[in-house]
Amino acid sequence: MTMYTQLLDAAVGQREPVALRPTRRSALDALRRSRGELDEDMPPPTDPDAVPVVLAREIAYDVALLELAEVMGIETGPSRFEQPRQERARLEQELRKRGITTTQPL
Repeated sequence: MTMYTQLLDAAVGQREPVALRPTRRSALDALRRSRGELDEDMPPPTDPDAVPVVLAREIAYDVALLELAEVMGIETGPSRFEQPRQERARLEQELRKRGITTTQPL
């Protein structure tokens, strides 16, 4: 297990218990919000907070991606994020096949 999958697993485990299972709409809204934050201004590489900021945004996005995938019945889990970019791309492609885009429609 990579350090990233350990961090992602911990983040998933720290989510508050939800009384009601998330709906497709609420999971999609959370994903799009996280995607927007992921794409926000990045700190310059010389900023000592650059790595933690980017890492926190990626983990937040991946948690939202895992939640939507679960709602949509797409098999995944934190352990499949050994190569985060590859698993993100796979899940985003699976969502596109179902007519769902990860970015906010204009």
